[in-house]
Amino acid sequence: MADTRISKIQIRQGNFADLPLLDAGELGYATDQHRLFIGNTVIEIGAGDGTTDVFYVPILLSDPTTIVAVFLDGVQVNTSDYSAVGTTLTFATPPTLGTAITAKYNSEIEISRFSATVPVSSSLSANGNLAETGFSMDTTEADVVIMDYTLKTANGLRIGQLRFGTDTVNATTAIDDNYTETGTVDIVFSVDISTTDRLKLLYTDNDNLQSNFKYTYQLWNSN
Repeated sequence: MADTRISKIQIRQGNFADLPLLDAGELGYATDQHRLFIGNTVIEIGAGDGTTDVFYVPILLSDPTTIVAVFLDGVQVNTSDYSAVGTTLTFATPPTLGTAITAKYNSEIEISRFSATVPVSSSLSANGNLAETGFSMDTTEADVVIMDYTLKTANGLRIGQLRFGTDTVNATTAIDDNYTETGTVDIVFSVDISTTDRLKLLYTDNDNLQSNFKYTYQLWNSN
């Protein structure tokens, strides 16, 4: 008679706040939020020069459903030593010359659930003039963005959609902003491509009010 054995495979599980940085290909399940993640390989961000403290990370690292760890020469950096807003990574002290800057992250695997997509959230300072929102992308990978967003200030709430991109051949940009709002939220978005292979979303605040900016987005390459 054949010997039948039943094996059970379980993956890492626990609360979302306790989910660790997973190894490449390792699965982890956040039981409190019913969300499934998988670990990825190391992502190269750049190299230190002793003076630069702001670096741009790949767009995939701006997703709030990821858990990111930053490394200098393979040593994990304390979260108090850097800040990450959208695709902008800012160090408290510029990495020294030749230091390799890398990151690791967990990707979320979409599963059927009732909760909605979690948007990226950032705070836009009052009275910003052509200031960075924190969203940028590598134009060698994508050149068009469709972004659904909300803006909340003391004056009201705006619900809108931005469509913007760049013609990389002719070095031109286009942006369209369609929205409705409960009160006047006097913020104007624009696009900057002055940095090589980089598109940045900027804003100008005419209300002198801090605003809460939340968004989800889709990218593609029109070439």
